[in-house]
Amino acid sequence: MASYRVALTGGAGAGKSAAAQVFAECGAVVVDADQIAHELLEPGQAANAAVRTAFGDDQIADSEGRILRPRLRERVFSDPRARKTLEAILHPPIQELMRGRSRGARPYAVLVIPLLAETGRPPWIDRVLVIDAEPSVQRRRLQERGLDAISIERLLAIQASPAVRRALADDILENAGSLQALAEGVRTLHARYQARAATP
Repeated sequence: MASYRVALTGGAGAGKSAAAQVFAECGAVVVDADQIAHELLEPGQAANAAVRTAFGDDQIADSEGRILRPRLRERVFSDPRARKTLEAILHPPIQELMRGRSRGARPYAVLVIPLLAETGRPPWIDRVLVIDAEPSVQRRRLQERGLDAISIERLLAIQASPAVRRALADDILENAGSLQALAEGVRTLHARYQARAATP
């Protein structure tokens, strides 16, 4: 039987990581695009070399070839062309690894893809779940993570609008309340996805 794959997406501060953790606790196989991106940028990886070539060792890497993520983040925040360059390097191998790591997943796989709305829905995704929150809630959560006001506004500005994300969604989970409320919503969806995955 083919794997059943659910893409989980949402804006910054919407609660994607918290939802993914509950899915994992329920028994789903969780594959995270951001985690794969971190792996790809490690020294010795082809993507690391490509990023250093594209942006300059002296600008975004230390003497041992480690990518200085804050510098890279600042660069892509301020320059749309730089962001497109980075996406062109990282997105193809991220998609390939996500598809491979979710192959054969039982009972189903949850693929955390923050930029799904920006990059498009891969044809091998069965369902899209959007975790949504009011912009004021997102800003508060991002501030609690230590981001300053300017960084928060830059981050939100380069992301797809809530309307664009919601248009992609098969399911929408509102996350304006407590973690307990979010967890209850995830468990309801888990039962639904488990049943869908078991249907021939």
